[in-house]
Amino acid sequence: MASFLDTVFGGGAQEDAAAANARALATYQGTALPALAQGYSTGTGAIGNAIGAYQPLANLGTQYNQAGTLALGALGAGGPGGTAAAQAAFTNAPGYTGAVTAGTDAILRQLGASGMSQSGNAAEDVGTFTQNLQNQQYNTWLQNLLSAGNTGVQATGAAAQGQAAGYGTLANLATQYGEDQSGIASGVASGTMADNNMVAAGQAAGAKNLLGAGLSLATLAMGGPAAGSLVSNIGKMASNQLFGGGSPSGYGAG
Repeated sequence: MASFLDTVFGGGAQEDAAAANARALATYQGTALPALAQGYSTGTGAIGNAIGAYQPLANLGTQYNQAGTLALGALGAGGPGGTAAAQAAFTNAPGYTGAVTAGTDAILRQLGASGMSQSGNAAEDVGTFTQNLQNQQYNTWLQNLLSAGNTGVQATGAAAQGQAAGYGTLANLATQYGEDQSGIASGVASGTMADNNMVAAGQAAGAKNLLGAGLSLATLAMGGPAAGSLVSNIGKMASNQLFGGGSPSGYGAG
């Protein structure tokens, strides 16, 4: 707590107020910044979980897109290697191989019943059956590939859109976090500058009061015995303010 004379001549009251404001600002900053950090951490964690929730859909899209790649190969868009891969995938497809096996067995049983299972007609009949089956099933297989590939495109697009939205939200949250931190820093800086200005104004006012008092005392001192008595009374008043009514070292006694 500033003394009377420090308040009047040194801006002591303003300094006390500025110190109290500084403590309040420090408390505010020490509370607000951790709260912001906690909120940002919670927000980023939640958004990260939301982004991760789209990963199974992205994985599903990747699996279905393999069918799209085979379809492109079957259409010749993947070059010779893509075409060979598509043909191998078709001939090794469980539905096709199962149909070939079942059809071949049926032909051989029929020929065997007539005693012709070892004839050249057996191999020819099996070949014809296999070729016809391939022609029948290939277009269906290709349409299935295209349909699966389209599903993969849709799944991949939905996953990408959801994850992109999540990353956008993360970016916005980070921007807001930075702005909030800057706002706190700006508020503390503004408060500190206001405190400094208040202290400076108090000191300036105190200096003005001190100068005015000095000039008044000098004027009174030049005014004769009556003025000298007034100077003495002013000194006693100051002493009372400083020492609770006592007179240090006999000052003002008599």
